[in-house]
Amino acid sequence: MQKKIAPKELIQQDFRHLTASERLYTTPRIEELIIMQSIEGRAHNGAGSFNKRFYVNTNIDDVVRAIGRSPTLVKEKRQELIDEIADYVDSALADDPRDRLVTKSGKPLLGIPQFKERTVNYHDVLKGIYMGGLRDDVKIRKRAQAIYKIKIGYGKCYLIDTRVMEEMGLDGEMLAHQEHEGDLGYYRSCGLIVGDEKYAKKEHKHIKYLYIRHHVGPGQSDDAAIVAAGLLYNVDVALGVFLADAIDTLEKYATCYRDQDNDLARYIKDHYPFLDVEEKDVYELAYLAAIPETRVDDLPDSSLRYLLMIDKDTGQSTFETHLKFIEGGPVLPMPVSCKRIPVFDLYDFIKEKFRAIKKEPFVRVPDALIKELDSSVAQVMQRKFITVSPQTSLKSALRKVEERKGDIIIVKDEMGNILGIINPGDFLALMRSVSEDRKT
Repeated sequence: MQKKIAPKELIQQDFRHLTASERLYTTPRIEELIIMQSIEGRAHNGAGSFNKRFYVNTNIDDVVRAIGRSPTLVKEKRQELIDEIADYVDSALADDPRDRLVTKSGKPLLGIPQFKERTVNYHDVLKGIYMGGLRDDVKIRKRAQAIYKIKIGYGKCYLIDTRVMEEMGLDGEMLAHQEHEGDLGYYRSCGLIVGDEKYAKKEHKHIKYLYIRHHVGPGQSDDAAIVAAGLLYNVDVALGVFLADAIDTLEKYATCYRDQDNDLARYIKDHYPFLDVEEKDVYELAYLAAIPETRVDDLPDSSLRYLLMIDKDTGQSTFETHLKFIEGGPVLPMPVSCKRIPVFDLYDFIKEKFRAIKKEPFVRVPDALIKELDSSVAQVMQRKFITVSPQTSLKSALRKVEERKGDIIIVKDEMGNILGIINPGDFLALMRSVSEDRKT
């Protein structure tokens, strides 16, 4: 099995490269905790420094040890991030809710800057955590698959004895990508799957928390789940779905080896009588987020790292862009996820899904247009509106504004639908500043 684990030197090289080249929309401390986990997937896929060499049994524990961090301390720090979200839920259920996504001491959850300022409705956040925490549940996916007559892949993480795995001729790649639903009982009986969390402690290094695929099929897009929840309900529900997804990522290497987002969802259901959402609503969200077999390669499914990674051209993260779209704000064209797919392709896909279930997404009218309602018709007629497609670069759009002395950039799709409004003022100042810097 050792040859299927990435060499320490390659892990260190890839970690140095990512931490030097990427900035995430969070604190440096949390950024590192997230990037550590990305190295695992990159080793599996032969990406980055692994240079098309596939180390399919590499896991985050191997990464943490290779870069010289304490496994115990890293697990505790990641668990702390999960516990802070759970504590937010507990405060709300104890009738002491916070109107911002912050800890008791006022730190933003997950280190996300805008959580310190953004006012939220705790009721909708709880609803989002509930829906987000259940949508990956095996039974939920199976039921959604049957109701909507689609194919969805599903599975879950288990504590695995890697010594038994090797004896059986299996590896992490086989467990994660082949179908094993009919073999789970056998895997337990022969000791491949162990059921006691004590085996995950430091003295049992051969016990790993690995994903076993039950049913083969396309997965769900986390991007689509967040945006669809926002369009179905509101942005606070979308934030709750995002928090549940973050738990689902962090729990893969934490002090508690459990399905913690699912547990928190069911805890909310049992203790919050005003939830106002049912399992059938979760089936609907699972359908809206499900990637069709024919679209696997052209729809984004961002990991937590890619959701928070700040795009160098726009200065925004995918997470911020999704929130702006939900709220009807200005959305800049940018590539998202590891597939670098145009973000408007995702938004068009979600609109298609809504039409398929005969629902209209709730889209806010952009604030820039609302302000125009206070102007006289004569004033509006004098305003110069620059219309661009989603694929237009921001630099090109700003040049049009300068050339035509425009006031507002309207982004329209090929059907003429308004996707967003951009106030060019701040960006023009930025572009001029960059231009001056280059001259000097």
